[in-house]
Amino acid sequence: MNAILDIIVPVFGTVAVGWAIGRSKLLSPEGLRGLTNVTFYALFPALLFRSMSKVRLEALSFDILLVFFGAGLLLYFTAMALGRALDMKLGEATVFGLSATFSNGVGIGIPFISYAFGEAGLVPLLMIISMNSLVMLTLSSFLIEVGQQGSSREGLLGKLGGAVVTMLKHPVIPSIFAGLIWGELCAHVPGLGTPVVIDRILQALATAAPPCGLIMAGASLAHVGIKEHWQTASVATVLKLALMPLIVWTSGRYLFSLDPLWLTVATLNAAMPAGANVYMVAQLYRTGVGLATNVVVISTGVSILTLSAVLLLLDVQTR
Repeated sequence: MNAILDIIVPVFGTVAVGWAIGRSKLLSPEGLRGLTNVTFYALFPALLFRSMSKVRLEALSFDILLVFFGAGLLLYFTAMALGRALDMKLGEATVFGLSATFSNGVGIGIPFISYAFGEAGLVPLLMIISMNSLVMLTLSSFLIEVGQQGSSREGLLGKLGGAVVTMLKHPVIPSIFAGLIWGELCAHVPGLGTPVVIDRILQALATAAPPCGLIMAGASLAHVGIKEHWQTASVATVLKLALMPLIVWTSGRYLFSLDPLWLTVATLNAAMPAGANVYMVAQLYRTGVGLATNVVVISTGVSILTLSAVLLLLDVQTR
C-alpha cells in the first residue's frame, strides 16, 4: 500500500494537475506544443544523457530487450491479425497493434520508475525506451505506408530507411546513446569527465523533466478528449494494460530469469498506458485517429487501477 501512496498518488496527481491546467485554458494548444518541445528537446535529453553516462556497458543485460520486444512483437502482430479479422484496413490494424503494445515510457514511465527505484531503475527502463521508439514506431510507420500506397521492393526499402532515419532524429534516442558513449569514454580516458558547471546545468534540467512530463501528459489528455471507436479502443486497452505486462513478466521470470529489479521495471513499463506517440503516428498518417485517441485517454485513466494492482502483485516497497 505504501507504494501506491508514494508512487501512484504523486504521478497521477501531477497528471491531474496538468489535466486541470489544460481544461482551464491556462495552457492553450499552442502553449502545450511549446511545453512539449521544451520537455522533449531539453529536459528529458538532459535526464537521459546524465543517467546513461553513469552506466557501464558490462552492467547492461540485453536479455531485457529480448523479453520486452519478444512479448511486444508477439502481441503486436496478434492484435494486428485481430484488427484485420474485424475488417480493419492495414493502416488502422497497425495503429490497433501499436496501441496495444506501445507504452508511455517517457512522459509517465520515467517519473514513475524514478519515484519507485531512483536511478537504478532508470537503467533498464532507458534500455527499453531507446529501442521501443526505434523498433515499434519504425515498423508501424513502414506498415502504414505500405497499406496506404503499396510499393515495389525498391520503394519498400526506401520507406523503411526513411522511417529509421526519422526515428533516429527523435531526441530521446540520441540522448541515451550519447550518454552511454560519453560514460564509456570517461571510464577509459584518464582525466576526462563532464565539467562541474555543465553537470549542474544538466542536473537542473533533469530535475524538471519528470514533473513537466507529467503535466504535459495531463494537459494533452485535456485537449484530446474522447472520440469514436471507443469499443475497439477498450479492447486495445485490455491488451495493453493486462496482457502485455503478463506476457513480459512470465517470459522474464520463467524463460530468461531476469534480475528481480529489471524484471519489475520491464513489467511496470509494459503496464504503462499507451504512449502519445501512438496518437501522433495516427495523426501523421491520418488513419485510426479516433482509435488511437481513445486508447491513450482510456488506458491512462484505467492504468491508475492496473498499475496499483501490479505494484501490489510485485510487492514493490518504497519505505
